Amino acid sequence: MRKRILLVNKSYAPFTGGIETAVKQYAHWYQDSGHDVTVLCCAPSRSLRSRAESVDGIRVLRAASLGNLWSVPLSFAFFWHFLLKSRDADITHINLQFPSASLAMSLFHWLIRGKTVVSYHCDVYRQRYLKRVTYLFDRIAVRKADLVITGSPALREHSEVLGAIHRDIQAVPYTVNLPYIDECLSRPPEHTLPEHFMQEGYCVFFGRLVSYKGTESLDTAFRLLMQRGEHVNLAIFGIGPEEQRFWRLAEEFPQRVHFINAFVSDTDKYYLIRNSKMFLFPSVYYSEAFGIAQLDAMACARPIVNCWLQTGVNWVAPDGEAAITVEPGNADKLADAILTLHNDPALLTRLGQGGQDRCKTVFSEETVRAHFVDLISRL
Repeated sequence: MRKRILLVNKSYAPFTGGIETAVKQYAHWYQDSGHDVTVLCCAPSRSLRSRAESVDGIRVLRAASLGNLWSVPLSFAFFWHFLLKSRDADITHINLQFPSASLAMSLFHWLIRGKTVVSYHCDVYRQRYLKRVTYLFDRIAVRKADLVITGSPALREHSEVLGAIHRDIQAVPYTVNLPYIDECLSRPPEHTLPEHFMQEGYCVFFGRLVSYKGTESLDTAFRLLMQRGEHVNLAIFGIGPEEQRFWRLAEEFPQRVHFINAFVSDTDKYYLIRNSKMFLFPSVYYSEAFGIAQLDAMACARPIVNCWLQTGVNWVAPDGEAAITVEPGNADKLADAILTLHNDPALLTRLGQGGQDRCKTVFSEETVRAHFVDLISRL
């Protein structure tokens, strides 16, 4: 039966991020199941008018916004559009963290005629005091929803919001499209690396360059390796507030650091991962609830160096199976782990193959999509 779906998140493609990747997958899974999908999000920057557009065949409504405060869109228009669209939707599916969405659902849930779904992706990182307010609405939304899903059993157990709520919460992990990755790897890349990177091997780090991703400890760990005279190369690509840190690193060690200050295409991303020795994922804060970038590395059979966060990060890439796991923020341990992998080809191969096997069995899109579609059909 064809249903009207309202899918809500603070941003949507082409803007990138782990949650945005998951929301884009939800949108296409709904559409592939024959449903009529509308994505409601906020304009990425100050905009006085709401704008409707189509992104890869998905209808997207970007609500007018006054800009962002602490990474949260300020949009009064969002509440108006949410009220109108949710009243007519058969399923209203909101994605958190997005305080406006949980507030809107808390205020208007009694007017929503259809079913409601909450995807809870992560806890709050920076808003130490504001979250005391926003978590109230998150908990109301989670309690009121007909279906609650989250990315991993670990997040369900350790989340500040979900841990105190006694109700059924389904784990629907993020996923990767393995045939699509193979397709990307068959194309010629736009960005290439210095020849000695390809000959000697390199570590790769990418994504949003923000502090909770462990940028400071990575910077310090690499400097420690340089002080020891180790021949370790580092390729970085991404944008964010911490990008100046990596510009400085590239200027000080031009032979060992290659920095691409951009979000590259999928073709280039998978090329850079596939040709690396290892993927570095040194996130230091539990708001890193899953680490979808780890799946990209695992799909390419590349081992991971991650940190023990007691979140889905360590469930996705377990220590000894797909990763070497170290204490968060400990630059010495991070440097040691990088060097251990760098100098041990057998360990590189074993962890890389272990990660790829886990990716195929647990995180393949076909498997996860079937579970998601089944949960939605029960509504």
